[in-house]
Amino acid sequence: MSDPVTPLVLKATIPALIKKILDEIRPAVENINDQTRQFFEIGLKNYLNKKFDQYSKIKTLLRGNTPVYIYNIYYPVKLKNDHEVIETNIVANIFKKTNAVTIVGDAGSGKSTLIKHLFLNSIKTGYAIPVLVELRYLNNNENSLQEYIKTKVLEDCIAENPKILERIFEKGKFIFFLDGYDELNVEVKSDIVQNLSEFSNKYPKNKFILTTRPYSGIEQLQQFHNYYVKELSMEDGEISGFVDAQLRDEVELRNKINESIITNGSGHINSFLTNPLLLSLYILTFKSNADIPAKKHIFYRRVIQALFSEHDSQTKVGYIRQKQSGLVQEEFETVLQLFCYLSYFESKFNWDTDFIFEKFKIIKNKSEINFENKKFLKDLSSAVSLWIEDNGLYSFAHRSLQEYFASLFVKQMTLQGKEKVYEKILKRLEKNKAFIESGNFLSLLEEMDELNFNKLYHLPLLSKINSLLDYSNDNSLYLSFIRSSFSKIIISDNNHSSQTKFSDNFSKLSSFEERFLIDLHSILYKAAKNVDKDTLPVVDTIEGVKYFELSLTEELPQNFTQEIYDDVLNIANLYKNTLLEEIKKTKAFIDKAEKDDMDFADLI
Repeated sequence: MSDPVTPLVLKATIPALIKKILDEIRPAVENINDQTRQFFEIGLKNYLNKKFDQYSKIKTLLRGNTPVYIYNIYYPVKLKNDHEVIETNIVANIFKKTNAVTIVGDAGSGKSTLIKHLFLNSIKTGYAIPVLVELRYLNNNENSLQEYIKTKVLEDCIAENPKILERIFEKGKFIFFLDGYDELNVEVKSDIVQNLSEFSNKYPKNKFILTTRPYSGIEQLQQFHNYYVKELSMEDGEISGFVDAQLRDEVELRNKINESIITNGSGHINSFLTNPLLLSLYILTFKSNADIPAKKHIFYRRVIQALFSEHDSQTKVGYIRQKQSGLVQEEFETVLQLFCYLSYFESKFNWDTDFIFEKFKIIKNKSEINFENKKFLKDLSSAVSLWIEDNGLYSFAHRSLQEYFASLFVKQMTLQGKEKVYEKILKRLEKNKAFIESGNFLSLLEEMDELNFNKLYHLPLLSKINSLLDYSNDNSLYLSFIRSSFSKIIISDNNHSSQTKFSDNFSKLSSFEERFLIDLHSILYKAAKNVDKDTLPVVDTIEGVKYFELSLTEELPQNFTQEIYDDVLNIANLYKNTLLEEIKKTKAFIDKAEKDDMDFADLI
């Protein structure tokens, strides 16, 4: 295990990047006076130093709320697509084939930490000026993505006026990290996608990295190549490598953990320890429980216990120090469950104090648990280190913990309450054609509330999807599969840009086996480029580029149908067969579970 590059060494690379950028843009700004050029140089230097300080330290569950230098614990995850595995130690590796990349990863796969590493590596290697945009901040911003980025760059004093900024954009000297597409509210997603498509087409020499969880729909943005975060591998030494990186100075402990993983090696490892977050939870809870659990929610339960125990163990022997709020752990968790339930279903993943205190007021009225708001907030961020604070906004140390507490609240509801919640989850799919429920939230519900999850949510969803597809003949299946998924394709006259519009039922179909819809989209998009555009209506003209609309709900062009029919029918049949098999399996599970309950009831 090599020693990490020190902060001083890394920060010392900033002047080299500034010189490189200045040399490369000099022809574009040769008519700008010396004072303006000097202002740009000073502004860029201040910006890079400020962002280095901001992103070179991170907070992790293993370190509580203590900031730690990223390269003291960072383990380089890898990316993959259908053809190759991409090393991420150098940012340039990601852009060998394209300037625009989508990084897709499950909850806890390490996307946000990877982005901070790539940001810093852009500075270290002199690759480009990095700009990180946390997309969740656009939920309450009236500006377009383009305006937001330009305003952000100007506010950071990288350039003093829009004209200089425009020239630097055109020269392609930026790398834009757009983090957390899945954290955008449904009502703004389509506008953001449109803005992103226009921005990346207008300044194609720049580099773009967009991150998201799976099944967010953004994977279908055509000019962006999809890379997926590769799971950690036991065989390649990546699991032990990750453990070593987290416990660099604790040799004895890391050796014990690595030995326990090898000893307990089973199918559970493939499900849990290949995920950096869950592996971190295993490290955190190892001292109290060294076995590998069979269920994901058990990991979360253990980490909650570990965080409370760690807080108490830091006090005097035989004395449990009271938290400032005065609440015991059971009350603490009750408040968190209610808060997470309310905030999750409002799609709020970070919160200012106004939002927090508003929810606390509701919780106090409903639960009759009394506490001082500020003291409880202090406990959350300091005593048990569940929340972190960033510029006045609070969030969980990892978003999946919010999903755990929200699912735990649903699990503990009465049957009548669960019926209402699962019905509302289904209605979210009805109301928003681009909405995808968190897979982590749903999988936790499936684990903890298996019968009700399948009976009240999963089977009704499958039945609804089944009703959308017409099995009467091949052509009916072919058309119903397309039209239940997508409504139209907008494509430019130069074929450099396209946007696919979802059908009203897209979110339902993509909630079950979205991989088939991704394949369908690729086929439709490829064939749409070959359609005679003179036969299509012009729906927009942007900077001289015409955009045409291919409707998928009306009669399709004959040459388009000839090109796609066999491939689409094949995918539709695969989707149909997978769906019918899942319906059969789910019904069998429900029948058996209910019969078993009755049999056990009869035993007494």
